[in-house]
Amino acid sequence: MQSVPEISASEKHHPAGGCLSNRFDCACRFVYIVGIQTVRIFRRIHRRCLSYLRPVGFLIRHLYLITLGKQFYRIGTEIASLRLSAFHMGRRVKKAKQKSFFSACRMFFRSLHGDVASHRGFVCTVLNFAAPVACILIFCSAARYWSGKNFSLILSNQGKTIAAIKNENVYEEATELVNQRMVHDTAQEEANIKFAPAFRLTSEDSNFQTSGSVCDLLIQQSNGIIEEASGLSVDGKLMGAVKSSADLRYMLESCLNMAKGNDQGVTAHFVKNVEIVSGLYPTTSIITTDAMRHFINGTSRAGTTYTVKTGDTATSIAAASHTTVSELKKINPDFDDSIKPGDLIQLQVAVPTLEVELVKTTRYEEKIPYSTVTQKDDSKYTDYTKVLTQGSDGKRRCVDVVHIVNGVETKRENISKTVLASPVNKVVLTGTKKRPVNEKGVPSGAFLWPVPSLHTITTYFTWRWGAFHKGIDISGSGAYGSTIVAADGGIVSLSGWNDGYGKCVIINHQNGKSTLYGHCSTLLVSEGEAVSKGQPIARVGSTGDSTGSHCHFEVIVGGTNVNPLQYVS
Repeated sequence: MQSVPEISASEKHHPAGGCLSNRFDCACRFVYIVGIQTVRIFRRIHRRCLSYLRPVGFLIRHLYLITLGKQFYRIGTEIASLRLSAFHMGRRVKKAKQKSFFSACRMFFRSLHGDVASHRGFVCTVLNFAAPVACILIFCSAARYWSGKNFSLILSNQGKTIAAIKNENVYEEATELVNQRMVHDTAQEEANIKFAPAFRLTSEDSNFQTSGSVCDLLIQQSNGIIEEASGLSVDGKLMGAVKSSADLRYMLESCLNMAKGNDQGVTAHFVKNVEIVSGLYPTTSIITTDAMRHFINGTSRAGTTYTVKTGDTATSIAAASHTTVSELKKINPDFDDSIKPGDLIQLQVAVPTLEVELVKTTRYEEKIPYSTVTQKDDSKYTDYTKVLTQGSDGKRRCVDVVHIVNGVETKRENISKTVLASPVNKVVLTGTKKRPVNEKGVPSGAFLWPVPSLHTITTYFTWRWGAFHKGIDISGSGAYGSTIVAADGGIVSLSGWNDGYGKCVIINHQNGKSTLYGHCSTLLVSEGEAVSKGQPIARVGSTGDSTGSHCHFEVIVGGTNVNPLQYVS
């Protein structure tokens, strides 16, 4: 018989506790086994790696020993030997110094020569490394020293020293200025300057001369007569020179003041770069004050294109452009009196030699248009609209800077806008509810032809027999008794006799519109009844003031009769 394992007293009383204890023991054994196996695996991997990497380590160590290691060992041995040699040399020199100083020096050099000879290879190796490093250090020191120096060019012309300049560009600019100042020098060829420049580099500190100063110095070397004068330069090009800079400045200011006129709030300046250049000029390059004034205030003819506007004529265009009709025909071969708006005409207008740009500040008021805001109401139908708030424009004050050249505005910049009155938005209420299809008393917003079987209009919405006919008369073959239908849904506001209309039906469509059906023979609806679109309401007859069977149809909008043909066809 198999023995039955004993059960402890705690397991008897707590069987669930015994189950938990067994599970915990199993978990501990599992963790222990996993840990043991992991350690074994890592040890095995370690042994395998050592067995594979040990030969590689030996190889690397061997290569190091036969290459770098050998060299380091030799260098260390040489250094130790040098230290020992230096120690012995010091003892010998010290011993020889007891005899005399010259004996010590002789012993030092003899020992040094012997040590160098005995360590020739090491010394050569050190020199092979030290010599390039020393060369690099010397080169960097020299570059640093010379880079801190200021170099200049000493300019000479025809063997005479002129000035110290920064670079050759200064000389080139100076020669251009000389040529500009000599632009009027055509009478005396011998006064022209001959340039034979020579440059010498120097590191001495000196004051660099500008191109204008070099220009004056070059002119001083000319064979012609030179004088102090002021030249007029326009965009870097010399136009001429006069003796008095005050006169030239006054002429330029007068030109600007003439362009400004009486407007004190306008600033004026030349469009081109206008400068007064004072210096030495050949006498033949100096012009008279009157000639300079004529140049400054002169004009030239320039071509432009003009677009014909409404009301323009050949004579008015010629007068506005300060020319004649014959001159316009010369420029425009196809030009004649039959011009029309939009045509392009070539003009020649007078343009000042020195164009002036006027800059002025202008203030004006402009309106701010209101916006329309739509509010939606889902309780109203889509054809319903109502203005809740009437819109009104606002107002603001604007300040602009305007640029004007030759009377034509070329540029405008707004610098401020001040709101004086804010706009009030227009608020419109619109319905979003869709109308049911053909519901009694509910209009659809569109009218039907009132007599489906008749399509002939015998009388229109017009004057007739001294009175205005407020609707249309619909008739045709077999008109009597034809069915009349409601043009749209609504409430019957009248069904009965209506003076000259005879038997009549009026329908209020509840949207500001009403329709009238007159001269009926039979009425099919009663007053106050809700009718739907297309519902029969009467039959065609000839009651009231009628000369034949027909349906008199009217459309009333806001209490006013309108042409029914705007709503039905």
